[in-house]
Amino acid sequence: MFKIFQHLRWIFVWVVIVLFFLTIGIVTAESWEVISELPTHRRDFSTAVVNGKIYLIGGTLFENRRGPYGLSTVEVYDPQRNMWHRGADMPTPRSNPETAVVNGIIYVFGGYNGIDNRAMNIKFLDIVEAYDPQNDTWTRKQDMSASRIQFGVSPVAGKIYSIGGAVHFLDIRPGNPGRINLVEVYNPVTDTWIKRANMPTRRDGFGVGVVQNRIYAIGGRGWPQFWNGGPFLTSIEVYNPKTNRWKKKNGMPDVRVSFSTVVLGNVVYLIGGYMWQNGVLEYLAAVDTYNAETEEWRDIPPMPIPLRPLGSAIVNGEIYVLGGIGKNREFFTNVIVFDTGFRAVEAMNKLSTLWGELKGKRTPQP
Repeated sequence: MFKIFQHLRWIFVWVVIVLFFLTIGIVTAESWEVISELPTHRRDFSTAVVNGKIYLIGGTLFENRRGPYGLSTVEVYDPQRNMWHRGADMPTPRSNPETAVVNGIIYVFGGYNGIDNRAMNIKFLDIVEAYDPQNDTWTRKQDMSASRIQFGVSPVAGKIYSIGGAVHFLDIRPGNPGRINLVEVYNPVTDTWIKRANMPTRRDGFGVGVVQNRIYAIGGRGWPQFWNGGPFLTSIEVYNPKTNRWKKKNGMPDVRVSFSTVVLGNVVYLIGGYMWQNGVLEYLAAVDTYNAETEEWRDIPPMPIPLRPLGSAIVNGEIYVLGGIGKNREFFTNVIVFDTGFRAVEAMNKLSTLWGELKGKRTPQP
């Protein structure tokens, strides 16, 4: 009898130990981790992912608040090795560009540059350049039809859709009222642009995400412009490239501006940003998820600090937030990561892999 009791006691101890480590695993998977720092302290860059590496392109140095604006810098982060290296400089220095990837090539659109913050010295760009990471080379492509910033770009079926945005202050006129609803599609094979159906709502600074080959335009700032940069939108509109039609969806539960978006499966993640509360700017640490199929909203654990992300990306089921701006215009240079626990099937051996396990293999950065 005593031996049976002793045996049961050891079983109980092992169960407690297993549950303890399972709990640790769950906590780890549901928290953000600081893993690196931006090599160049810059803002307003764009991010792109190719072959599991994150590319940071363009931007402006933190200290250049009044200009000059625009960098050519390209830096590459390898999450698996937790290391950075430089890529070939972009031919056109620019801040606030937009990027999209098709067939392993990074296409960079628009943005602006200037010698100082005077409107006459700031140039909005229509320039398109393509970067081949394999050869570390740049190629000039066909310009956009309109110079603009704060627009959305989304690749669908080998083509890139450019949506909305804002034109230069000096170009605002009755037929061109600042924030626009223009939609164009770029074909990388023919290097040509074609106009498509306008977005129903004029907006800039909105989130974009592609789910099942449909483009979602989420939130942003509408028209006509208010003194505080508004009106701030909660509306969501979805575009079907096959039918060239837009459809309105249920809106966001709360107003959120300057957030960052990444997509995993059918879910769009809205990361950070800020909101206006009684005339006061409040930065957010919250990360909300939008299921494009069910239109349901949920959240995941918030970031450690309320901020507007400078860049974001998703690699192997992990969300990376690269730097940010917080309260009192404070700049943050940390790179933080959240493991979504997303499972996928490896192409080689068809085994189910928990992407979070890859984080344990990350080597320290020298």
